[in-house]
Amino acid sequence: MPCHRLLGSGYERFGGPGGGSGGMFIMMGFGFLVFLALIFIAYKLMKIHHSNHSHLSSPSSLENNTAIIILNERFAKGEIDEEEYIKRKTILSQK
Repeated sequence: MPCHRLLGSGYERFGGPGGGSGGMFIMMGFGFLVFLALIFIAYKLMKIHHSNHSHLSSPSSLENNTAIIILNERFAKGEIDEEEYIKRKTILSQK
């Protein structure tokens, strides 16, 4: 067991009964880095999610899309003729 006394058990070096508290600070630092990494990942995911759905959040674009869908349905059902359809679609696409 003389080698054990010369090299130490390893446990003492990381804040064990016979060691200092240097290991404790290393572990706290590592935990803090993991925490920062999780916050960064959450931020990036939220940013990606927001940019993918930002075109839907605009009320005017949502209204235009809904109006064009209704216009397409009315034309498909034969409620309006082609001339009226083109005229209305031109007006809606300008907004």
